[in-house]
Amino acid sequence: MKDKIFLALLETQGAHWNLSRKGFQELELSDGQPKILYILLGHEGCVQKDLAQMCQIRPSTMTVLLEKMKRDGFIYKEPMIVSGGKRANGIFLTEEGRTKAEKIVELVDDLEEKSFHGFSDEERESLLSMLGRVAENLQG
Repeated sequence: MKDKIFLALLETQGAHWNLSRKGFQELELSDGQPKILYILLGHEGCVQKDLAQMCQIRPSTMTVLLEKMKRDGFIYKEPMIVSGGKRANGIFLTEEGRTKAEKIVELVDDLEEKSFHGFSDEERESLLSMLGRVAENLQG
């Protein structure tokens, strides 16, 4: 009985998570790392505060994740000047980090294809639009 969004989203999220997590484990990535690597691929040089916002992760959690990713050789930080003349560290991918990020993109693209199998382009756009509206409603 899926007459509630609660159940529909749980089932969908669970199925998607199971497949994505398996792929991320094969890439030897821990929880949280795939999202950061994926986002950094398109936003290299961003500062930690902005990255935390894009990932919807608390800054303290981001600090812990980035330190592990630095130790694992996926990222490096480089000092830079940001707006107002303030100093901050930009976050960049290492070659290994870039390779992992590109493999994440492949995995995500495969999951997208599997998720939207049998959907028209219009149905896909409509579903994504509606889910975006649901998220906006829940975020206030």
